[in-house]
Amino acid sequence: PKNPMSAKRHEQLMTGASTGLLVCAAAIAAIAVASSLGGGGAAGELVIDGLAFPQSLRTAGATQQLMGGGTRYKYGAVKVYAVGVYLDSGGVATLKRSGKRGQALFDAVSGSRTAKTLLLRFHRSVGGKAVVDALRDALKGVSKPLVERFEVALKAVLGELVARGAQLYLTCKADSLYVSDAAAPGQTVGGKGLCLALFGVYLGKQPVSQAVKDGFEAGFAALAA
Repeated sequence: PKNPMSAKRHEQLMTGASTGLLVCAAAIAAIAVASSLGGGGAAGELVIDGLAFPQSLRTAGATQQLMGGGTRYKYGAVKVYAVGVYLDSGGVATLKRSGKRGQALFDAVSGSRTAKTLLLRFHRSVGGKAVVDALRDALKGVSKPLVERFEVALKAVLGELVARGAQLYLTCKADSLYVSDAAAPGQTVGGKGLCLALFGVYLGKQPVSQAVKDGFEAGFAALAA
């Protein structure tokens, strides 16, 4: 059996215009970009709509670069979380050589087997169950047993309440997903199609946050120019 194909639950919990501020990885040093994002953070950080994101991170044995991101809103006004999209250097180089643009580029990222990460930082406190349900129900084309393992891993990391400022790392490499935050022990979920579906939540044809998709596209375009 398959997981429901719609992101209805995610849209119910975290709906609204996805017009969050964007960050462009190739323009890290540009004052104009930093100003449009509300200013830079500490050394080695960039700010996406008031939340600091590292310009690079290391997880799954690979150093990854911030490509872009945006904010996820509820009801078009309430900030829920911001997302930073990270790729390792091998993945970036492969994408640049491919010459792909538009949805072909997004699909290539989602299907890439090199290390990549979605880093979620929360603007507000939210129930752990709400986050788990939203992400679970937004997945497309994933078998029920694999979705259930993903759900268990998320619950173990998030707990009952996701605090304001909390971080959620969703790192993919090949067919393995590593789920972690700054405090709880990480959880690994292996299974074909999960990483493809998870990145499709934000980079697919009908993303739950257009801002995240647009932010990634702008960052990659500047980097590849």
